Formats: sequence, structure tokens, C-alpha cells
Amino acid sequence: MITQTEKLKDDIKLDKSYINYNQIIEKRLPYKFSYLDDWLLKKSNLLLKEANEMQENINKIDENLQLEEKRYKKYQRGTIIKADFGVGLGSEMSQIHFAIVLNNYDNYKNNILTVIPLTSTKGKFNLNLKTLIYDLINEIQNQLILCDNNLVKEKKLHNVLDYYKTNKNNTYACCSLITTISKTRILSLINEYDIIGHKKCSKEILDLIDNELKDRFTAKC
Repeated sequence: MITQTEKLKDDIKLDKSYINYNQIIEKRLPYKFSYLDDWLLKKSNLLLKEANEMQENINKIDENLQLEEKRYKKYQRGTIIKADFGVGLGSEMSQIHFAIVLNNYDNYKNNILTVIPLTSTKGKFNLNLKTLIYDLINEIQNQLILCDNNLVKEKKLHNVLDYYKTNKNNTYACCSLITTISKTRILSLINEYDIIGHKKCSKEILDLIDNELKDRFTAKC
């Protein structure tokens, strides 16, 4: 049971955190800082959901009840996802980006993935993957052409295309920003025609990434 003194200390820390975040938001800075209020709300909601699930499991253990096994979507190596990286410190990846799953093996009990984030921005440490994302979006466009007056399918395909319409530039892999993320960071599908979690990059692209990572992060004999 938490004491009144402990609760007061917790409240003081929360108040200080609120003041700090409020000062940052009031500066109206661009890039990742403009996204800070949205991310704080989203992260707090995700953490509250996780905390509620943990509390529920603790209660079940106390009552000698059987815990339900939580299952997560299983991803294959090379799968393209879109994840919310939040607001990182310094040059850490921030905001929403496509990413490629690097795990050799995944399973339904696993809640984390190691990914390489993607960007449309050239950079010294970014590997050019050419038109990777644009080509996938073109596949959706081709489905639209061939959908044979199926109005429901047409509408769903248009929704996906509208969401991805700005992704027309070349794609670059951020080789210096490989990270491990929770699967809860992965964005939900727009609908069944979305590319998130459905499409995989080619073996040639994975080989390019593997070779680049070996050059950057392994010792040369």
C-alpha cells in the first residue's frame, strides 16, 4: 500500500514532468518537437492499457485463476511495416516511418522486433533502396485498375492510396538507426489492402542491407 508521503513525491515528479513538457511544446519547435503532444498522449494510452493488463494478471494470480496467453502477430524477415517511433533523444529515429523487419525468426509470443527504419531523405549513413515503397504503392494502383467495378474494393483501395500518396521519393534504409521496438508501435492496417505487414522486400534488398551492416558494424580482419 502506497503511503501519503510516497504519493506526494510521485505527484511532485509528475508535476515537474508536465512543466518540462509544457515548456517544450510552448516553444513551437519544428520536426519531432511538433509531434510531442500527440506522442505523449498516445504513449500514455498504450502504457495505461499495458498497466491494466498487468494488474488484471496480478489479480488472477492472487485468485489462483488461469492466465490467458497473449498472442501477437508473427512477422517474417523482410516484412515492411510502418511504426510510430515516438519522440527520440538527439538523433534517434522519431515519428512515423516505414521499417523492415530484420528478425530471422519470430513467434506469436514475441512482442518485440528488430527493425531498420526507412526514410525518403538522403544521408551519409542511409542506404539507397531506390523505389522500394513507391513500387509497392504502384501494386495497389494496379489492383485498382483490375478490380472490375467492385465498388467496395475500389473505395478501400482509394483509401490506401490516399494515405500513401506522398510516398513518391526514393527509399533509404537508416543503417545507423537499427532498433528494437515493441509490436504495439506498429500502425494498424487501414484495411485488408494495406501494405503494412503484408508485403516483403526482395532477397536482393535484404542482401544489400546485410552487406552494408557487415561493413559498418563488424570487425574487418
